[in-house]
Amino acid sequence: MLPDREHPADWHFKSTNNASSAAPIANFVHDRTIYVADAPYDTYRSMLYALGAKGVSNKMMANVDTIIHGAAVPKAARTKYPNGVFIKAQTVLPLFHQEVASFSDFVRALIKHGFRVRNPSDEGDPEFDHFSVPLVDGSLHATLLHYLGTSPFIRGFSLNDSPEHDRREEAYVPFPIPDTTRTWWIRWDTGAWDRVYAQRGEGDYPLEIKGPQLLAIAPVVWTRSTGLYFHRAPHIDSVDGLFIQAGINARTGQVDGVAISRVWT
Repeated sequence: MLPDREHPADWHFKSTNNASSAAPIANFVHDRTIYVADAPYDTYRSMLYALGAKGVSNKMMANVDTIIHGAAVPKAARTKYPNGVFIKAQTVLPLFHQEVASFSDFVRALIKHGFRVRNPSDEGDPEFDHFSVPLVDGSLHATLLHYLGTSPFIRGFSLNDSPEHDRREEAYVPFPIPDTTRTWWIRWDTGAWDRVYAQRGEGDYPLEIKGPQLLAIAPVVWTRSTGLYFHRAPHIDSVDGLFIQAGINARTGQVDGVAISRVWT
């Protein structure tokens, strides 16, 4: 059984009959310093940074001006932030869906708001492929294999033959690249982007969103999702390769995702 994750519909976009005529929601979190209380922190943190929040914490820090909370306003927060703006967490979701329609949009939004998305061991700037393709045979895995076999980006990225290798991790299987003599290696992993992170700022304490926190967004945009390593050598430390995360978009039924390269210079 190939790995994937099924996501509940609780976080998905909800269409309405008058959605096309509804007034846009003003962005009430952009450039705000936010305390998140009594709500799924990693998911809201990722959403809020993609919406342009200045800072997000699950602790009552100094300089907080906005409090995102569960059903009830936390009394301690009301005392600490008497002039704060208190907003129910559930109101963030429609704003996010207005601004971000896919995982690709999410990654682009983070970059727009000053994050550098990359692999932590990399030294250079990665290549990205943002893709949205029709579902093949009702299968997320078949769709991603079709993407690997037909994508101009993949063909242009994998120009070199797979090298001789002295070790092979069992999970890797060969993938002959169609219409070439080259064979690379693939491995399915639902958290392929666990090794990716977003970073804003420099110095000793840059702001970081680690891979599992990035993937906390999966239930918001996808009905099912999985990940895939596409590597020149059959092991996780292959110098050349891609980390691919994708899923079935809850709005469109298309398979959308992002491939990011690792860059060792």
